Amino acid sequence: MLQSPDHDVGGGLAEGFEALKRTVDVERLDDVLELVDWVSDVSATEFAGALLSPAVPRAKQVLKFTDRFMAASRNTLTAYDASEGALYVLFVAVLCLSPSSPFVLAIDNLDSALNPRLVTRLVVRLAEWLRLGDPGRQLLFTAHNPTVLDGLDLDDDDVRLFAVERNSQGHTVIRRVELSPDLQKLNKEYPLSRLWAMGNLGAVPNV
Repeated sequence: MLQSPDHDVGGGLAEGFEALKRTVDVERLDDVLELVDWVSDVSATEFAGALLSPAVPRAKQVLKFTDRFMAASRNTLTAYDASEGALYVLFVAVLCLSPSSPFVLAIDNLDSALNPRLVTRLVVRLAEWLRLGDPGRQLLFTAHNPTVLDGLDLDDDDVRLFAVERNSQGHTVIRRVELSPDLQKLNKEYPLSRLWAMGNLGAVPNV
């Protein structure tokens, strides 16, 4: 079972990522690691004793990161030292690309723990990863950071954006956002994140 990366520093994430490395080609693995720019390699190890205090509880396998900027004598870190964003990227990659993942996936607040530029680049990768992992797999996610929108290709019918808001009676209303000719024209001048802030996509809080 693969759990969220903020639970026990990613319960099962080390095993899941190691299995993924055996499944995908080098080019695809490079696509994943490019999203964590300080990393030159990630692997799973059972021998983290020299990197971790004996007082730290750990799973059988622990993720080991090689930092491309640090001196070779001290450039290895464990998942306990890595940023939450780095773990999150690996977690999402395993979910999308692993052949053992379920056909329907859901992630609440995809944008949590990620800086705005990184979350845009991650969203760009999602559709590609899902098609490679299994064309029939579906990922549903929620987000609040508008830069998520800039990673969506709404000209691709497999990529769909929904605005979720409450109407004047307090009822939840879900509406698909499609690029009308007017929105397409505006989108040539402004990114989707800006259009949302301007109120052109809906789901803007009344504050």
